[in-house]
Amino acid sequence: MSTSTRDQQLQREVLDALAHDTTLVPGEVAVAVRDGVVTLSGYVWTYAEKCEALKVALRSTGVNAVADEVRVRVPAGFGPSDSDMAGTLLRTVTDDLHIPLGAVHDTVQNGWVTLAGRVARRDQFAAVEHAARSLIGFTGISNLIETDAQTIRDAQQQPVHPTPNGVAASTPLR
Repeated sequence: MSTSTRDQQLQREVLDALAHDTTLVPGEVAVAVRDGVVTLSGYVWTYAEKCEALKVALRSTGVNAVADEVRVRVPAGFGPSDSDMAGTLLRTVTDDLHIPLGAVHDTVQNGWVTLAGRVARRDQFAAVEHAARSLIGFTGISNLIETDAQTIRDAQQQPVHPTPNGVAASTPLR
């Protein structure tokens, strides 16, 4: 079977799987396949739909790589402003998750949330990300939060480098 034929068959299988998923609106997500790589594109209304389309494609037999170019479309005037989203997330982090003010910083641009800072535990890391993903108007995330456990693990894995004065140092060479 030629690569072109395999690509066409894989495209049909992914399109069929998307069409049978009841959480997705038919025709919102387009599928292209080239050399076995599936590319999803189009616009959906929620981040959950975007994630579902990706999961459906990855579950399809024969799919080993996916380029996810699906975008979340938040209608003008429908979702909250970026300022409202940032404020809501800040209140959730401090009031509901009890993470100290200043430990986590969030930036929101066109619904895309960037998280930075440091938390004590991995479950706090996951809870902050979950809170961000739950925002109305959310379109994507970059989670740059570090955990104290991660910092300890990184420090333990740092190689020891000799210094010019002969004293060993374990600081990273960056």
